[in-house]
Amino acid sequence: MGRNVLVVTTVEGAEDRLRAAIGDDVDELKVVVPAVRQGVLDWLANDEKAFTRAQEEAERAAESLPGQTVEARAGEADVGLAIRDALATFAADEIVVAIHAGDDGPPPENAAEATTPREIDGVPVRRLVIDD
Repeated sequence: MGRNVLVVTTVEGAEDRLRAAIGDDVDELKVVVPAVRQGVLDWLANDEKAFTRAQEEAERAAESLPGQTVEARAGEADVGLAIRDALATFAADEIVVAIHAGDDGPPPENAAEATTPREIDGVPVRRLVIDD
């Protein structure tokens, strides 16, 4: 029997690493890409370009990951909020959060690395730190 996996990624082109980390025993998959790649002024203006880019990346990632994708979408720039929003509509057995390594990533990613708990609402969280 497979799992329901929530994938939250801020790393473009990480599908191979995500596929290896997730494995093949996946029934349903939900992919969320937080819209973290935007400037402060863009964020204040609720930049549609950042959300469009995140939506495209979510769809691209979902196409190459195992399991039936129930949804692939852009999410809030705050990674923790993006996870909680996704859990409101998806009963995940596991959460996989993929972020950039080190201090080179955007500030929301750095915050996610430092603050992502080991579980959220009883669902285990696995962090996947990806080097460029």
